[in-house]
Amino acid sequence: MNDDIAGMHGQPDSTSAGAAETAPGSLSYSDPGFAERYGIKRGMSRTRKITLGVFGFALLCGVAGYIAWNEANPQIQAEVISYTVNGTSINVTFQVNKSADQRVSCVLEAQDVRGAVIGSANVTVPAGRAEEDMVYTVNTTGTPNTAEVSSCTVVS
Repeated sequence: MNDDIAGMHGQPDSTSAGAAETAPGSLSYSDPGFAERYGIKRGMSRTRKITLGVFGFALLCGVAGYIAWNEANPQIQAEVISYTVNGTSINVTFQVNKSADQRVSCVLEAQDVRGAVIGSANVTVPAGRAEEDMVYTVNTTGTPNTAEVSSCTVVS
């Protein structure tokens, strides 16, 4: 009876099958039966960890490469060709490269000598040609120093 009570409370029993393998009262994680009894699983093998690490690194490089490629080669490119300052306005000539079937909206910004934006305009570039030269006058709140095309987006 005392042996049965001791076995119920986690004490090794001299009649149990694993008593000869470990000292009484000690647990051995290297015992193959330990994982089966208590559900403890071994970690991943070194080969599997390396394989997953290499795969993860390759995936990260692929995503970074895709983002870098799209940033370096945008679908729409725009640049200012020339500009003429007329008091409180600036006459901007700019070029947009896009797909011929796209209609694009570009934002022109006029800046003062400190780089502050003192005027802006949304200019729609019609579909029909892949390379389009546009001329637009941007009214400003002061004397402009320069102009730039800050962004272009496809209009549906």
